[in-house]
This record gives sequence, C-alpha cells and structure tokens, in this order.
Amino acid sequence: MKLLSIFLLSLSLSLFTNIVRSQESGELNTTDIYGDLSKYLSWPMSATAFSGDDLRMLNRADDRHLSELIPNFSKTDTGIGSFGDVVSIRGLTNTPFFSSPSVVQYVDDVPSGNVFSHTSSFYGTDKVEILRGAQSTLFGVNSYGGVINIESKRPSDRLESSITTSLAEYDAISITGTLMGPINESNTISYRLGISHFERDGFLMNPFLNTSPDFQDHLSYGGSLYFNPNDDLEISISASFDDFNDGAHRLTPLGQDPFTLNSDVIGSTIQESESLSLRVKNSGDAFDFLSVTYGRNWEINPYYFDLDFSPNPGSEATIIQSQESRGQEFRLTSKEGTKWDWSAGAAYNDIEVDGYTSRSFFIPLPPEFGGGFAPVTTTTDYTLKEESYGLFGQVSYNGVENFGFHLGLRGDTYDKSISRSAFGLSGPVPKIDESTDFSFISPRAGIDVELSDSSLIYLNSGIAYKSGGYSAFIDDPKLALFNEEKSWTKEIGLKKRWLDDQLRTNIAIFHNDINDYQVERSLVATDYAILNAEEARSYGAEIELSAEIFSGITLEGSLGSTNTELTKYIDPITGSDLSGNKAPFVPELDASIAANFKHDSGIFARLELIHQGEIYFSDQNDPTISENGYTLLNATLGYRSESGYEISIFGGNLTDETYYVNISPDIRAGTVGIPQMFGVRARWEY
Repeated sequence: MKLLSIFLLSLSLSLFTNIVRSQESGELNTTDIYGDLSKYLSWPMSATAFSGDDLRMLNRADDRHLSELIPNFSKTDTGIGSFGDVVSIRGLTNTPFFSSPSVVQYVDDVPSGNVFSHTSSFYGTDKVEILRGAQSTLFGVNSYGGVINIESKRPSDRLESSITTSLAEYDAISITGTLMGPINESNTISYRLGISHFERDGFLMNPFLNTSPDFQDHLSYGGSLYFNPNDDLEISISASFDDFNDGAHRLTPLGQDPFTLNSDVIGSTIQESESLSLRVKNSGDAFDFLSVTYGRNWEINPYYFDLDFSPNPGSEATIIQSQESRGQEFRLTSKEGTKWDWSAGAAYNDIEVDGYTSRSFFIPLPPEFGGGFAPVTTTTDYTLKEESYGLFGQVSYNGVENFGFHLGLRGDTYDKSISRSAFGLSGPVPKIDESTDFSFISPRAGIDVELSDSSLIYLNSGIAYKSGGYSAFIDDPKLALFNEEKSWTKEIGLKKRWLDDQLRTNIAIFHNDINDYQVERSLVATDYAILNAEEARSYGAEIELSAEIFSGITLEGSLGSTNTELTKYIDPITGSDLSGNKAPFVPELDASIAANFKHDSGIFARLELIHQGEIYFSDQNDPTISENGYTLLNATLGYRSESGYEISIFGGNLTDETYYVNISPDIRAGTVGIPQMFGVRARWEY
C-alpha cells in the first residue's frame, strides 16, 4: 500500500506540472572527431560521456553501476554508500580508508572529497564525463588516475520539469524530480531544483533475528540559483543534501550462502552530507574565467556491525567518522580555435577527518585467572588534517597543419597531520601526534595528428603523484606514515570514424611505471595500515565502439585489459617477498556489449552483456579472497511518446548470477552482488 501511495503521488505531481508545460529543451552543442556530447571526446585523451537520457535508458543511477560500461574503470561496493569503496582506473586506485583518491569526482565544478564520502546519485543530470588518465593540468584537485565530471541540467528561458518513478522487486521504489526555469521576465535570475528518493528491502536474510538487514533508504535533494546580469557573466549559488538511513552492510562470511546471515546484531549505517558552493563564470573576449568557492560536510554516525557474523553476543564494532572540506578554485581558459590554446588555474583545499571506533569482543583467560572468557573493548580516536595548494596549467600549439603539441605542468604542496589516541587490550596506547609535508612537480607532454577529418592519433606522457599521509587504525607510529605514490604514464590512442560515421572507435594503449604503490592491509582485526610496494607497473589496452547496424539499431561495446603487478615488494610486516603479485582491487579484464533499438513509433529496447574478470582483494593474493569473474545480462523495453511520456520495463542480472563485488580479508566476508531484479519505470517530462 505504501508503494502504491507513493506511485500515485508522483503521478499526481506529474499531472500538476503538465499544467505549466512548456516547449522541449534545445539540443546539446556538438564537437568533431568522436562523439558529440562532450568536448573531451574530441580531445587527445581517453574519455567517455553519457547524457541524462543515456543514464535513464541504461538504468544507471550512480557512477558505480556506470563503471560497468567503461573500459578499465571499476568500483567496489560495500553496500553502504561509498564508505570503504575502492575506485580503479587503469590500475591506479585509492585504498579503502586512508589514501587520497586516485579518481576525483566533480559535481558542477565542486569536488566531492575522498571516495568514502561520495553519496551523490544521478538526478537532474545533464551529462557525465569519465576521463581516464591523470588530468592534473585541467582540474583543481590533483587527479592521479582520472576524473568523473558530473554536470546538472541548466535552466532555460522557460519552465521545465520532469518526474521519474520506478517500482522493482524487494519493494524497491525510486522517485526523482526536477523543476527549473526563470524567476523574472528578463530571465536574468533563474533556478533549478532536484530531488531523489530510493528505498528497498534487504537482499540478505537473517533467520536468527528474522530480518532482512541490508535495507536502504536514501534521500538526496538540492538546487541552484543563477544570476545572469549579461550574456558574459553568471553567478550561481548551489546547495545539496544527502540523508542515507541504511541497515547493515551486505557482508556475509565466505564459504556459505552469501545471502544468509546468522547474526545477533541488527546493524545500521546512517550517513549525511551537505554541500554549498558559489560559482562565478565570466566569458571575456580573450579568455574565460571561473571561480568556485565550496564547502562540504559528510558524516557516518553510526556504522554499527557484527564482527563475528554469528549469534554469539559481545563481538561488535562501531565507527563514527566525519569529513569537513573547504576549498577554492580559479581557472582561466583561452578561447578555442586559435594557434595557442591554454588554460591555467590555482586551487586550495582544507580537509579535516575526525573519527572514533570501538570494538567489543571476548578474549580467553589463562588458567591462573580462572579460565573462560572475558569481555574487552578497544577504542580509537583520531583527527587527520590536510591543507593543500596547487598551481596547474597547460598550453597547446596548433600552428602546424593537422598537428597539435601540448605541454602541461602542475605543482602541489600538502601539509598533513595526525592526532591519535587509543585504548587497546593492554590499556592506553601511546598517543601519535605527527605532521609532515609533501611537495611535487607533475609535468606532461603530448602530440596529436589529425590524419583526416574523421581520425585522430595522439601520444601523451607525464609524471603524476598521489599524496602520502597517515593511517589512523594502527598503533605503531612507524607504520602510520606512508609515502606518496609516483607514476610515469604513457598513452597512445586512436579516435576514428569509419564508413561515413556508421562506426566509431576509440582505442588506447597505456603503460605506467609506479613507485611506492599504496596498498592497505589489516594487520590485526579492524586495524589497517597503508604499506608501500617499492615498484609496480600497470599496462593494458582498451577499446570503445559504437556502430549503426541498421536504421534504428545500434551496437555499443567496450573492452578493457589491465595488468597491474607489484614488481618489487618486500612485505614490511612479515618480510615475505610478494614481488610479482597482482595489485588488489584491479580487474584484469572487463567487457560490455549492448544492442539498442529505437523505432519511429516510440518503442525502444536495449539488451546488454557485462563481464568482469578475475580480481584480488588482498596484496597477498590469497585465492580465497578473490572473485574469479562473472557475467551479467540486463535488458530494457519501453515506449516514449512525443509528448514527453515514457514507460519501460527492465531486468537486471537476468541469469541470477551470484558474485562478489567486494571482499574484506580480515574478517573473511564478502559483499554479494545485486541478484536478479525486475521492475517498471515511468517518466513525464515537460
């Protein structure tokens, strides 16, 4: 009854917005060479872009599920937002808890902070761009492995609105809505509002408590106010809020039914975030200027879970953590189409992470103390601070016909500190109060050749860094500090349109030589430290294609292969030689193939096959802590009317494949992937 009421409410809202219906929005600007959605598709780099309509057709609501369609891009899943997740592009990753991100996420020019604090879902989205490879000379935050750039729809000179709602198995329901338009007749002041709600029952079953513990309840909303006093200047204020009230994580012990959990702890995960930004953009005769001032707060309070996954009492953990970030970015960009194209910028960021953990369990007592077991509780309080400054820029010379020459340079400095106190099994642990700084220069160079109006070949090379820092879940000060990671990257690519633009391909080959590769490992249950592998390398290839087979039928596909090897690595804890091991969290192979059908009558359909190869979740390459690979089959069938109404049915994991999307080595438990699901979606757009 609750689902039906919400569905009818969304239908009523859509009918209300029909009263204020206006004309359809205009088309996106186009570019050359490969694709027409994003300017980066025609640049000498590996880039993929999706429109908001694409996301709905693909049934993708966040970047985790979108990664399935992008070569050499993956994201793990803890089942509780992004806390503990690892994002990998071409073998360059973050670690679950304490490293800087390799892949930076931007939402409307505002960086989202560390991966663990990402909560944004796609709603009111105009397009999503995924740039593979270091982009440190284009964006304010140092992007070591790549960038996810999300842009929201912008208001026009007329009122526009949309509502999308879906119902699926496990009592899953989602509702997203947007409303935007002018405030005054001259359209110098306009607004955009958006909201997204998602909830579902759990996939897991706990017979001991008779619950489905991993339920989810997500609410996100936000908006922007735009002031355009003239055609060249825009000032906007944006705010966004997320409220996630979830149950337990989706972890279950390995070696048993992954959908069954016999635990005495109900478990809970509550996350909140809020962002506020001021954006000023001015388009001048010689260059464009952009200023973004932002603040973002995120908190998980509490993350409460069972440590032993059993009905036995007394073994549980609580994590409370918050992140506050403040920053400022300036970017200057020349006008395109001249002999010299250039961009430059400066960035400042101030981040503070505060955390508290408690772990309660039983330990055996020696005979002289009467034997048996005694309850103990250990705690950790920590504060991690980071202050960073960056200068970046690049210049391109296009004065030689069909050739482009590119140079880029970035300088970064980081001041980092840790303040940590803990109470262990033997009493208070010596406090850690340390600080350090990191500074580095990142040069880049490239050349591209336009072989014809329909093909572009390019070569890029550069040095990129990911900052070092401190691990807070470790007692030994010598193991708390970890070094920065350095990569010498090389890439050669070809972008080509074939057969009068009936076939498009984007091919790239890459190689990274890496020093001090950062891996994170549990040394004692729930205690983690980042270790540095002295040398590593990552190499591979990727291809994306899009082909028009027949009128109304297109074929899309991607194939990525990454080999990331820890070539020189002596385990600093055990002294074992782990050289030659695969880096954790990096799939060796990923592939996707999809057929799309669109008829003039409005009927559309999509059938897609997704594959991910073997992936280890530990630097020690324990075969029992790995996923051997899996293949998923998804489908969508729907109808879209000329008036803006759309309805479709969809199915995910049609073969009901069982697979793991994350594994925690210390507790030998894994996050099972989403099971077979069917649903229906409706949308109204005006």
